Amino acid sequence: MTGGGSGGHVTPLLSLARELKSRSPNCELIYIGQKGDIFDTLQQTSHDFDFMAFIKAGKFRRYQGGFAKGVFAPRTMVLNLRDLLRLPRSLWVSLRILRRFKPDVILSKGGFVALPVCAAAWLLRIPIITHDSDTVPGLANRLVGRWAKIHATGMPARYYPYPKSRTQYTGIPLDSQIKKVTPRLQKQMKEKLGLPTDSRVVLVSGGGNGSQRLNELMLSIARELLENDLSLYIIHITGAKHAQAVKDGYTKLPDPARKRVLALSYSQDLYQLVAAADVIISRAGATTLAELAAAGKATIIIPAPFLAGGHQTKNAKELADHGAAVIAPDEVEPDELMVLVKSLLGDDHRRFQLSRNIYATAKTDASSKLAEIVLDVAKRGK
Repeated sequence: MTGGGSGGHVTPLLSLARELKSRSPNCELIYIGQKGDIFDTLQQTSHDFDFMAFIKAGKFRRYQGGFAKGVFAPRTMVLNLRDLLRLPRSLWVSLRILRRFKPDVILSKGGFVALPVCAAAWLLRIPIITHDSDTVPGLANRLVGRWAKIHATGMPARYYPYPKSRTQYTGIPLDSQIKKVTPRLQKQMKEKLGLPTDSRVVLVSGGGNGSQRLNELMLSIARELLENDLSLYIIHITGAKHAQAVKDGYTKLPDPARKRVLALSYSQDLYQLVAAADVIISRAGATTLAELAAAGKATIIIPAPFLAGGHQTKNAKELADHGAAVIAPDEVEPDELMVLVKSLLGDDHRRFQLSRNIYATAKTDASSKLAEIVLDVAKRGK
């Protein structure tokens, strides 16, 4: 397996690895990632892979302030040129690794590191499968897609430019513990967090790196929400680089309200927090949305419009088309968000509808489907 090391890639690859080991205990799993990515920090504790390698493949930066402004910004141009020069060496290292292990199949999750790995696989005639989580396929998978035997997709196949005969809609592999949240489970998770079982909980999460915009919006409305509803608690996942600023912002709340806020830079058990929540405010990363769908949670989605290809906006539209989430634009005003949150908290029936509709979009068998494809291509390759 190969792919960029964001949180949105880690969860699907780990889930797929566990499913493959369950189906075929003797299979050998290799991961080739970007040096310094999130998987790099897990290599000493992860037992899902038999071998992990990390190469300096670089990346192509194009999303800061739009394509033209991002690509032609002086600093971005220098970094892109530096990483372009890394390609020959990363291709050579990839060839060495693949010649050593002679894999039967390569799964590309995307990210710039997939480019040299899949180029090496093509040179060695190793079959390639791509998997895209977002409605907009990443640049790396679009480039290596011409060599792929199968394109597995996290969203319905109509969103993707791949040949229909080679495209299969599998969904996004998720941790097996993520299941639909029942009222009983929600109470158990509140108790585990030390919250009253009759409390109401708003969870705010901006994804793996956090979201400054969501942080600022929540800080703007937190006081009024907490003072108007004494049973309300806020759990706020800030992202590591925003953590201190958000915590400083919450210190300005009066004591009674401040005690009902839990601000975390990150969480190792996001599902526990999701399960405890009554309303969730989230960005629109594909893996995050898949997890919320599998849990069946009422969610206000504020997509980040500036990310590559506008993929979060399109991810959110897929849920909006099914009446599965409340969608607000990135430029939503604090008072507008306040109305949305209060409305959902006060309407049990509306939350039930959203929960039912978002769960209907979940692909809970994604790990199984993708593992079946991987093993079938490996078998045919042999």
